[in-house]
Amino acid sequence: MMNVKCLSIATALSVIAAAGHAATETEPALDEIIVTAEKRPERLQEVPAQVDVLTAAALEQLQIKEAADITATIPNLIVARNDTYTNSTIVLRSITQANNSDVPVAIVIDGVPQDDSKQFNTYLFDIAQIEVLKGPQGSLYGRNAEAGAIIINTAAPTNEIKGSTEISYGNGSTVNGRAALSGAIVPDFLLFRVAGNYVKSDGLIPNTYRRNDSDYVDFDRSLRADLTFLFSDKLKLDLIGQFRGFAAGSTFFAPIFSGNPNQFEYPQGNFPNVDTGDQVFLDAKAEADLGFATLTSVSGYARIAEHQISDVDFTNPGVLPAFQVGDNQPSNNHVLSQDLRLVGPTASTFRWLVSADYLQSSQLLSTNIFLDTGHYTSDPFNPMLLLQSSSAENKRKDYGISSQVDYDVVQTLTLTAGVRFDEDQRKQINLNENSVREADFNAIEPKFTATYKLTADALVYATYGVGFRSGGFNQPNFSVPVFGAETLKNDELGFKTQWLERRLTVNGAVYTGIVSNYQYSYIDFATASPVTGNVDRVRVSGGEFEARFTPTPNLSLFANAGVSVPKIVRSSLFPQYIGNLTPRANETTLQGGFSYSRPITDRLSWFAGSNVQHLSKTYWYIDNLEMQDPKTYLNASFGLKSGGLTATIWGKNLLDTHAYETYDPKQATGLPYDVAYPIQPISYGIDLSMRF
Repeated sequence: MMNVKCLSIATALSVIAAAGHAATETEPALDEIIVTAEKRPERLQEVPAQVDVLTAAALEQLQIKEAADITATIPNLIVARNDTYTNSTIVLRSITQANNSDVPVAIVIDGVPQDDSKQFNTYLFDIAQIEVLKGPQGSLYGRNAEAGAIIINTAAPTNEIKGSTEISYGNGSTVNGRAALSGAIVPDFLLFRVAGNYVKSDGLIPNTYRRNDSDYVDFDRSLRADLTFLFSDKLKLDLIGQFRGFAAGSTFFAPIFSGNPNQFEYPQGNFPNVDTGDQVFLDAKAEADLGFATLTSVSGYARIAEHQISDVDFTNPGVLPAFQVGDNQPSNNHVLSQDLRLVGPTASTFRWLVSADYLQSSQLLSTNIFLDTGHYTSDPFNPMLLLQSSSAENKRKDYGISSQVDYDVVQTLTLTAGVRFDEDQRKQINLNENSVREADFNAIEPKFTATYKLTADALVYATYGVGFRSGGFNQPNFSVPVFGAETLKNDELGFKTQWLERRLTVNGAVYTGIVSNYQYSYIDFATASPVTGNVDRVRVSGGEFEARFTPTPNLSLFANAGVSVPKIVRSSLFPQYIGNLTPRANETTLQGGFSYSRPITDRLSWFAGSNVQHLSKTYWYIDNLEMQDPKTYLNASFGLKSGGLTATIWGKNLLDTHAYETYDPKQATGLPYDVAYPIQPISYGIDLSMRF
């Protein structure tokens, strides 16, 4: 149910803002936004799918600086922090990830697929655009695009010298600095762009035992460099490299002894949890206009290393003196990918594309449970205190070929057909005993769409698509060695419209689908092992409604609603849960807000913005016993702008809503009590930026 009180806050602010009349620069209108969600440039309103776009202007207006923050405006999308510093759980249209499974969403950054979810949970800086494409996209993006795709494009080099600097200071002594510089080394031939980001924070989530803040960040620094070679008007090469290093708090679960998700608790572990790591990304993208088609080659490489040393019981000796253990867990992943595609002319009644891609990865994960005697620097490495060790190297090779054609039967009717074949070969090497497990997963993923244009500003579409998420291995000592691949067969009806000379945009869709072998995590109590397994069948039904109104060039309002109901309809392992909702289910998500600006003088203007997000109750496990009450979050900003100088006062979670991003009941973890990952409380600060 809609939280009327909180949505009315944004509405009231909108009415106040609407009292002004003068115009300043605002975010691009939706009819001007070009997306590449279907691997060819198209106007957003002409793509027959639900696509949410965050432009650079929108990211700035909404103070979105981390990947998880994009959910503030996107219905049916949840990104929850979980476990280590770089871990997160993505839920789109109720399709979520389990502990050892892949994400259910294809994540593509500058054309490179991200095989590891740790690559997504990062700070956003110098970003050109983010596109969230909903519904199965297997015909274009292959495995893991079961629920949709998230495409992130960083800002491109420019011929002209351009730059920006920004510094933000907030409570918790949080400092976030970023800078970018772009220009030409050789005009019209060799262009460059360099951008960086630095974060340091004392944290905001207190540890009541250690008397410090659990979510501290000693440092998180990134540097990205981009070179563009314009060999001719028909041949271009982009080379991108990025490095990230960090040291921060990790795995700050709070024990919930009451078993009540609505009783808020702070962490109280005795161990000084710390997570260190570094990441390297390399990207080479070449585009050649061959006349009859555009040939694109995208090569990617990633190295992701992380080492967390943390509590496992999440308590302290004063609470459970006989149960004090920790985890020394190093991990790394090497990912290599290659994508080749031919895309036919866009301005044609018959449009086509064909592609082939390859990805291989090698991931090491070593979990070492040790006895915590209070010697924090030596206990994790003392062999006499080692209680259990499980180390495995997971290797994969994925091959995919796909094609899609669009045919304008008449001027108002377009038929689209796409298909892809994926072959995912996996191998797990148990480094404790040198045993090997192997499994292959493959699928054919078709998609069919009919689009009918009612007018130049209105279309309706019907689509059927299949999404596929590969199966995988649990850790070597777990009772369930292999969990099965997951597939979604989805039907969708949608519309896209614009009114009032395109000042009002109203889009929406309804969908229903069957998920086979739904992946989720649970404890096998017979062997006391936490495993990822499968629910036989889940039906997901829902829809989205999104409206954006720009009554004047300086005022923009939006209101979004998402409904998604994932009901278990068949479960051979746990038949008592038939009719329940799947874990992490939010049946309703609501967002609303505004942005407004008004001149004070010829050189000075002020601006304001606010957005509110409401999440319905959350079910945390398939038994539906643990349920978090509905939660509402309010963000706002106010600032002054003069030329390229901007000063902004901002606040997030201004209602200081207490909630959990992740809640693991004891029947899902094997612990004698529930544990939960608290969200950050109210945060606020000031941001100063300069552009030239």
